Amino acid sequence: MPTKKTKSAKNCSLSDYDIISDVLARHKSLVTLYSTSLLEISEKPLRDLVENKMTECATDQFDAFNYMHDRGMYKTENAPAQKVKEAQQKFCDQCK
Repeated sequence: MPTKKTKSAKNCSLSDYDIISDVLARHKSLVTLYSTSLLEISEKPLRDLVENKMTECATDQFDAFNYMHDRGMYKTENAPAQKVKEAQQKFCDQCK
């Protein structure tokens, strides 16, 4: 006869997709929070620390995205070259 713990554990199982998509979402949220905090900090040492943590978190987010993308869990489409060129011209005068 299964115990309550076994039934509970069975009901709470998470798939690989569930776990990594949560990791991706949490990292996206953390990068947003770090960037908001960074804009409010005036002390250089603390600012440097938060900026470093934000960069680490963004790197972890990109790793989670790549994990999902490589396994077909997060599909993307390449932008047409002409659209990329138009965006560069619109938003970046020095990008030629």
